[in-house]
Amino acid sequence: MSAPPPMPAVPPVPVHGPHRADCPWCGSLRLRPRPARQDPRQKAAPARSVLDRCRDCGHAFRNPPLDPRPAPPAVRAGVRLRHALAARAMLRRCPDPESWLDVGTGDADFPRTARTYFPYTSFDGVDPTHRVLRARAAERVEEAYVGRLADPHIASRLRARYDVVSLFQHLERVPDPRAELRAALRALRPGGHLLLDIADPRRLCAPPPHPAGLRAELEAHGCAVLTGPRDTRLVARKEESAP
Repeated sequence: MSAPPPMPAVPPVPVHGPHRADCPWCGSLRLRPRPARQDPRQKAAPARSVLDRCRDCGHAFRNPPLDPRPAPPAVRAGVRLRHALAARAMLRRCPDPESWLDVGTGDADFPRTARTYFPYTSFDGVDPTHRVLRARAAERVEEAYVGRLADPHIASRLRARYDVVSLFQHLERVPDPRAELRAALRALRPGGHLLLDIADPRRLCAPPPHPAGLRAELEAHGCAVLTGPRDTRLVARKEESAP
């Protein structure tokens, strides 16, 4: 009896998104590439992803972007501390929100930490991976949505639904950060708060969007920015008259 034919090789799952020739923030083609310094704790991170910076608006982003994946344990410990500080900062401005959406939540590490400070708040999560479903099964979030917040089928369901929307180092990982930011504002109720945490500007491995561009975008959409221009944690309030 002849041996069965060998199984075809399964191609490896790509860890990069598509390369782009324009700036995801302003659409400019004037990009200046430079090698992205790899975090030594992320040994599996590919070296071929580079840091592109837009010459017009200053936005910096990995090109091609790394697909979302769980961070190593040492990195996650530092992220938990950052989450706790962000939750405490929001507690001073919005002490008792009824509903909270965490965007790009992954395994819902932030809602898990924030629940210590907001025990009566209902946390939901949206993420492009199915990790958010695992988070719902672990009761870290009450409702889970797979996809991007700017996806029409998600944005229409969540319009004006939340008192707080949080985005942790999320805009630097999406192909259209302005669309995702506008979707976050639409998910807020009038008077609600946006909590936006961007990566440390000194770290080239996870560069932030241009801070001036973020503040200008928020103010153009009827928000009052409550934090200083040099803060990497940005808090804004959606005014009652904002759309």
